[in-house]
Amino acid sequence: MLSKKETHILKLLYEHQPAFLTSQELAAALGVSDRTARKYLHLLEDTLKEQGLGTIEGKQGCGYRLIIDQTDDFELFYVRQVKTQPCSKDKGAIHEAQDRQYYILNQLFFEQKAVYVDNLADELFVSRSTISNDLVEVKKMLKPFEIELCSKSNRGIFVVGNEKNIRHFIMNYFFLERLQDNLYTFSTYTNLLEGISIEEIVIIVLDECREARLKLSDFIIFNIVLHIGLAIKRLQAGFDIEYTNMIELPSQSVEYETALKIVHRITESMLIEFPQEEANYIALHLRNKITAKRVYQKTTYSEAEIKAQLIEALKAFDLETGYQLHNDAILIDGLMMHFTPFLLRLQNQMSIENPLLEEIRLHYQDLLNLTMQYLSQMPVFQPHEITDGEWAYLTIHITAAVERYHNEQKARVLVICATGLGSSQMIKNRLEREMGSKIVIEKVISYYEIADQNLDQIDLIISSINLPNVIHHTPIVYVSVFVGEEDIKKINSELSGFKQLNCLSNQPKNKDQDKLADQIALIHQCFRPDLFLHLETASTKEEVLDQLIEMLEKVEEKPIKEAVAKQLRLRESYSSVAFSPYLAVPHPIEAVTEQAYVAAAVVPKGVYWEADYPEIQLVFLLSPDKLGRVELEKISQMLVPIIEDDEFRQRLSSSRTYDDFIDQLIQRLS
Repeated sequence: MLSKKETHILKLLYEHQPAFLTSQELAAALGVSDRTARKYLHLLEDTLKEQGLGTIEGKQGCGYRLIIDQTDDFELFYVRQVKTQPCSKDKGAIHEAQDRQYYILNQLFFEQKAVYVDNLADELFVSRSTISNDLVEVKKMLKPFEIELCSKSNRGIFVVGNEKNIRHFIMNYFFLERLQDNLYTFSTYTNLLEGISIEEIVIIVLDECREARLKLSDFIIFNIVLHIGLAIKRLQAGFDIEYTNMIELPSQSVEYETALKIVHRITESMLIEFPQEEANYIALHLRNKITAKRVYQKTTYSEAEIKAQLIEALKAFDLETGYQLHNDAILIDGLMMHFTPFLLRLQNQMSIENPLLEEIRLHYQDLLNLTMQYLSQMPVFQPHEITDGEWAYLTIHITAAVERYHNEQKARVLVICATGLGSSQMIKNRLEREMGSKIVIEKVISYYEIADQNLDQIDLIISSINLPNVIHHTPIVYVSVFVGEEDIKKINSELSGFKQLNCLSNQPKNKDQDKLADQIALIHQCFRPDLFLHLETASTKEEVLDQLIEMLEKVEEKPIKEAVAKQLRLRESYSSVAFSPYLAVPHPIEAVTEQAYVAAAVVPKGVYWEADYPEIQLVFLLSPDKLGRVELEKISQMLVPIIEDDEFRQRLSSSRTYDDFIDQLIQRLS
């Protein structure tokens, strides 16, 4: 994975080839010094050479240019870098103050090695003075926890404080927000883990893993915490936990010894007796990569293939629901880690009872049904009999992702009053009661705390007092301490400007003129008369696809038929591309065409697609562009009404010409 700045350089060199760009031009585009720009150039060149994709040619007096050796491999690499860039965690991508501070704190609390200012400056490609400024902010974060940031010439910088305070800081800074994303909000809404101190389990797991010097990702930690929480719930409910045919780890291994300590402390803390085998189960999570490798060796699919199957299943889920779960990295990583013990149980023809099944059925039956419907289409699961209880465990992950999705649509609000005390709670309670579906109250503070607040993530300030010349960029709504109806109207008026809240409104969708104009422009960009096919007589699925692919090949003006057909077969091997009795949306796993297209076929009498879908009338072949510049998933969202509105489906199926077809599509949007 390239850093953001390396990707930026790659894009600049790619778009200007075969011309040269000077280091000064690159530095200006990146907003860094010449020296820093050259460092990123060398990092990028090393990556290109290591992967055999090309090199960067430097010529004195001219600058730098990109030389590509393997065109096809390079284009695939380029597309992947552009698409996955937002998820980059590379040190070179750390260029915002908050990111640098997170990196510094991670070094201080987890890396357990000497940390020096000069080394941090080199690693993060910034000046020593920038790191010094970051350390001032770090000190402010540590102060409320009575932790000091100290420095000595022979030790570098380090933290000093009692272990309880250090664990408290780690819990709050590194894990609390993620804990809320994965578990806490879920338990808040459904009480599924009521009475179980998830925070205490996290602290115990963190403490023992730090003591054993085990370096674990937060995903592994959260999966262990979720597993332990659910195990406690099962034991409290009187279930017998069976541990049969399990991979055994050596009792002397550091993972097993750490797991024993975790079990012992939880037993003492929560007064519940775990079976001895529970330590082995936790140890398997601690050694997840090795365990996963053994499990995947017993399947016909690789880990990458299973992940691709999962993403395709989530895309189908999203097409029906309108969510964006296939973009949720927390969900995907969480499910992939859950799949390891899950597949192990399936391979050994065993399952575990789920004490939460009835509560999930009561509160989330729709999500349970959707989870079963779409994830059961993954080829890796099809040979197995899977119980509702096991599906319910997967639904927990899905439900948490849905909660995240809804929270991301809400405006983040800071509430300010005179003292931050009595009246603030009145305002907060009123706002949560009246506007809980539209806002998330990040914090309630007094007037005197404003200067210490970071407002980067705040969308709106609601204040009961005037704030003259204090805040310049964040919108402010002034309200009374009673937050009357007029105040609510003012807040709603301000919120109406937030694009992300449109989907939460009770007003009909797609009425916003700018959004409608964008959708119409996207339709005209991707659909074309020479990519429209009307077949009066019924044909076979293969004939329809062959004709659509031939049309794509003519538009693209180069031989792509074989590559597209191969990609469509690969995609359909994961799960069906038929999304209703009348609609099919075939699409490649990897982009083949230079531009984004939608090739559409109308077959009024229906075409046999597969046993479950013998009368498909509408086929939309989505072909994304290689550079990922066109948001073709928005076209997918426009197709949802075909599933929901049968009259619209019939009108589209009756369209004989391209113009009629496009008119029907646009009319439905408006």
